[in-house]
Amino acid sequence: MKVKRQKAVRKLTKFYRNTFDIHPPYKILVDGTFCKAALRDKINISEQMPKYLDSQVKLLTTKCVQKECQAMGSLLYGPLKVLSQYDVTACTHKRLKSASKCIQRLIKDKLNKNKYFIATQDTELMDHARSIPGVPLIFISYNAMILENPSKASRDLSTQITASKSAPTCREQQVISELKTAVLGETEKTKKKRKRKGGPNPLSCKKKERKDPNISTGDKTSKRCRKRHRVKLVQHVKDHLTSMRKSDDIHV
Repeated sequence: MKVKRQKAVRKLTKFYRNTFDIHPPYKILVDGTFCKAALRDKINISEQMPKYLDSQVKLLTTKCVQKECQAMGSLLYGPLKVLSQYDVTACTHKRLKSASKCIQRLIKDKLNKNKYFIATQDTELMDHARSIPGVPLIFISYNAMILENPSKASRDLSTQITASKSAPTCREQQVISELKTAVLGETEKTKKKRKRKGGPNPLSCKKKERKDPNISTGDKTSKRCRKRHRVKLVQHVKDHLTSMRKSDDIHV
């Protein structure tokens, strides 16, 4: 388990070193809550912090943190004794503030320009530290110190930095275009927008109307012409009919 923890810590410190230029000796800002948890779990911060980070460290605190521990009296007497062993870094404000607000001001100025690690158990301070890119966070859990994984703000900024480093500069792009023109004879052409193929013309899809055969056009009559079929009579029938006509004429 110790080997895996050491590998994980080295990976995280390498991330902060390559991305945010945080190099040893690491500056660790410690508050009263972290010291109280260390005393509870019998952790010697001065001895175990350099071993855990596998590097030299510089333990720091602020006047505001010490004053807060003094104001709490016997409740934070032990943490106050531990903090008195560390160097005091100058605060950026004149009036005394709470320990959480004091450390927030220190890491907020120019996005942690002093490259501080934050060692705390204060949830409010931890949430604020996660919102600022490039702030390593250390806390105590299960009787051991833990370096937290980079926050979302740190990962997003790291992605932007990596993309900007890999992308060619304006001068490099100009040289590339000149080389293309000189060697390959290529020139940058504006791409013409291709017209998208539209749907079918709705008029062309219209069904053809059927013509009524009874309706004629032009000079033709609207009615159909029927042919009369004459019935041919037999000769003796004809003779009989003629004789009947003659007899009618005589009687008249």
